[in-house]
Amino acid sequence: MVWDSCVRKWVRATLLVTIGLTGVPASAEPMRVLTEHSPPGEYLDENGRVTGATAELVRELMRRVGESADIKMLPWARGYRIAQLGPNVALFETTRSEHREDQFKWVGPIKRITTGLFVRSNDGVSIKTLEDARDLKGICAYRGGSGGESLQALGFTNLEQPTLPEQCLRMLMHGRVDAWVTSDIGRLPLHANSEYAADSVELAYITSVRYLYIAMSQDIDDATVELWQTTLNEMKLDGTLTRFYQGTYPEEMVQALSQTGHPNLPWLN
Repeated sequence: MVWDSCVRKWVRATLLVTIGLTGVPASAEPMRVLTEHSPPGEYLDENGRVTGATAELVRELMRRVGESADIKMLPWARGYRIAQLGPNVALFETTRSEHREDQFKWVGPIKRITTGLFVRSNDGVSIKTLEDARDLKGICAYRGGSGGESLQALGFTNLEQPTLPEQCLRMLMHGRVDAWVTSDIGRLPLHANSEYAADSVELAYITSVRYLYIAMSQDIDDATVELWQTTLNEMKLDGTLTRFYQGTYPEEMVQALSQTGHPNLPWLN
């Protein structure tokens, strides 16, 4: 363990020297670090400062790598476009996908989002396959959400599509539908603003798992990307990620993200 720690420190020191010799000049503008409003991960506090579990994790990562910029909040489409164009931009949380793979350089993962069909806890609803869901009394998916659109494209006829996602939580808890299409992360603020505890529903069937990263613009040198990744890995191993995330995000997600390395991304195989 001591040896591993020494090796990690040596690698980090080497990367710092490499950046100093070959990377961005010291006089260059600080990196632009961007995010969007997405509680509980990122939101503005009463003083207009970006905070939240993921924002504070990234801020600590920036401190450790010596990045002096602060985090700015922008509408997602604008931030995404700025990161595509560069220069010297980091954007989080960004889903890493085959389509986006060559558009950015990646540091992470810093979040995992599991989407699926959630049911009332202890209700005994069993969904073994997606076909089983066709027989449910109703599935709530708010209008315009990707989950409902995917099921609609598959020919599901038992969908209820209200305007707001919080309506789905109420419909599920009142027994008007048997299942709710949402994610383990996306549902948390809805529970927090309602009388229904987060453990009043449970995941019955997984439809997708997405891994979110810090997406860096292509102009950022590889040594900088490697330094951020190495430092993030250290934060996972020393318990820093757990300290920021525990109590905010599902424990299963926290434990999975506390491991270093990348998940199985098929397009990289």
